[in-house]
Amino acid sequence: MSLTPEELRAVPLFAGLDHRQIERVRSIVRVVEVSRRDVLFREGEPVEGIYVLLEGRIKLYRLSPDGREHILHVVRPGQTFAEAAVFMAGGYPAYAEALQKSRAVLLPKRRLLELLREEPDISLAIIVSLSRYLKQFADRIEDLSLKDVSARLARWFLQTSQEKGRDFWDLDITKAELASQLGTVGETLSRTLRKFREAGWVDVKGRFVKILDREKLEAVAQGEENGSR
Repeated sequence: MSLTPEELRAVPLFAGLDHRQIERVRSIVRVVEVSRRDVLFREGEPVEGIYVLLEGRIKLYRLSPDGREHILHVVRPGQTFAEAAVFMAGGYPAYAEALQKSRAVLLPKRRLLELLREEPDISLAIIVSLSRYLKQFADRIEDLSLKDVSARLARWFLQTSQEKGRDFWDLDITKAELASQLGTVGETLSRTLRKFREAGWVDVKGRFVKILDREKLEAVAQGEENGSR
């Protein structure tokens, strides 16, 4: 299955490329379709290339020595993943598993590296993507090491709102997955959500969530536990 130029240009990574460059990308990409719970790659496996998610959701995670799953990131349509692995020695640094039926573009490593040597504009687009990736993980390390669960959850609400462009949405991950992503456990997440709801900062009904007081969440995200300024 091949992608049309329009489908490729709709991907943020390729949005700035001209027709010739788009055709060069089309010549190397491969479309990958997976069902829920299918694993695209495992930690330590040889790196096939960079993925761009077109449809669905993919979770990136690692396993602790005792077998517990720690979610690093949930990939959504338009986002790339496994970029850094292409430029590193060794295999993939994490697992990638489909949370629902998904479709992705794979840019094979060898052919991609050849293309990057010949097309500086595509190289710059990859660098921008890697920079976003590094910023996300720097923020995550800061959150896990310096901020409590309330601050992490408040930041998650604000970041998700920014990504979706609105203050309300349906959760597309389970609360257990969200707890793992925030570096906590389900009981602590439920307690913190209840505190936010009772304080009037958010509305939570089943999978539906809505920000009611953005200013308070911003205060909590900065480490002000009670949300006051």
